[in-house]
Amino acid sequence: MRQQKEEIIAIYPKTETGFVGDPMSYFDGENFQIYYLEDLRDGQIGFHPFSLIKTNDFYHYENIGEVLPFVNEVDSPERALGTGSVIRDERGLYHAFYTGHNDELTPKEIILHATSKDGEKWQKFPEEGFFASNNYEKNDFRDPYVFWNDEKQQYWMLITTRANGIGVIAKYTSADLTNWQDEGIFFQNDLGNDANLECPSLVYFEGKWILAFSDQWNQRVVHYRWAESSQGPFEKSVDLGQDALDGAGFYAGRLVSDADHLYVVGWIPTKEQHDDRFGYNWAGNLAVHELQLSNENVKVALPTSINTKNFVEKLPELTLSEGESYTFDEVSQVVIQGNIELKDENSKIILELSDGNTILLDFAAQSMSYYNTSVDHFEKSRPLSQNSLNINGKVPLKIVKEEAIVVVYCGDKALSNRIYKSKNQPITLKVIQGSVTFSGEL
Repeated sequence: MRQQKEEIIAIYPKTETGFVGDPMSYFDGENFQIYYLEDLRDGQIGFHPFSLIKTNDFYHYENIGEVLPFVNEVDSPERALGTGSVIRDERGLYHAFYTGHNDELTPKEIILHATSKDGEKWQKFPEEGFFASNNYEKNDFRDPYVFWNDEKQQYWMLITTRANGIGVIAKYTSADLTNWQDEGIFFQNDLGNDANLECPSLVYFEGKWILAFSDQWNQRVVHYRWAESSQGPFEKSVDLGQDALDGAGFYAGRLVSDADHLYVVGWIPTKEQHDDRFGYNWAGNLAVHELQLSNENVKVALPTSINTKNFVEKLPELTLSEGESYTFDEVSQVVIQGNIELKDENSKIILELSDGNTILLDFAAQSMSYYNTSVDHFEKSRPLSQNSLNINGKVPLKIVKEEAIVVVYCGDKALSNRIYKSKNQPITLKVIQGSVTFSGEL
């Protein structure tokens, strides 16, 4: 087992050894302990051990390294580790519940348990593992999310699975974290497709129960729902029915709270062959959004705990009309922020990040989209990633760039992207329709 502690300073961290997949965060009262499936891409038989990084501000991280290994054997139920969760019981003992995955076995997925005194050195209990009951699809049974439900005075485990040909989240309950009872379907896919609802999480925050899950196919985005009770019913946002926290460049986002703040922790994927011409694949860099509740709507923002004063740049004070542009100096890390005021509600702005990589802010269509094609080919192309907007008039805008990652916060929405060619290129703001006034004051 590899274990090498080091400091990482980054908004979107990864280690030198691998890529970040499916974060599983636990707040211990001081630090966020972020376990994740490490994608080593090293050709071993097994894959995806649990590794751990810790932070208290989502910028300075302590990399602990691998803490829970897979079993590097062809016929092991733990040939690959799948997503799970970590909690600490009333005695201070850590519990990890995770998925064992092996495509060569039937069933190929099992829920497993391990414990630890310090959250770093773990003892596995394979004899406590359990498969899906007859109510669910046995080969789709994973991503256990375990928490203490104070409202019901019991432990809950939410599991990604399928029932009657559609993705569902199952609920299991326990009094002792050892014996689990199937309580039936907790939430059923309401997206209009039959996709699995991956990496579920449920958090009580500011008087609301917030449920998050990731759409495994079709849109490939993180959705949220809210309810007054942990039992539901869980409903979509009142914000014109828009329920995506980000686009397809941010996945497997799990909720975590320190009681004062709510975050969603996911990853920004790499691309096939590490080439901007191709689509996103699995795992990449850790990414964190802070979520702020307003009625039943959710605002997605860069965590306020990240001190950006050393690399912040304000939007220029100017008005640009169709065809006019402004270019920022080339830097590897920058947060560009300010306001945009629409003189024309049908205005369109593009962020030119490199040749053939552009983000479109389309206020007529109320959307923002990332295209890995030139502007001339927008009409004939599908965006690689997209999210809705619901704004008019004066709008806060924040552009976060770190190496090859570019995240845009516009209004209450986010759009995360990996754009390799942007790493050594300046950012250009260009108005392609209408007229827009920029200002540096938020």
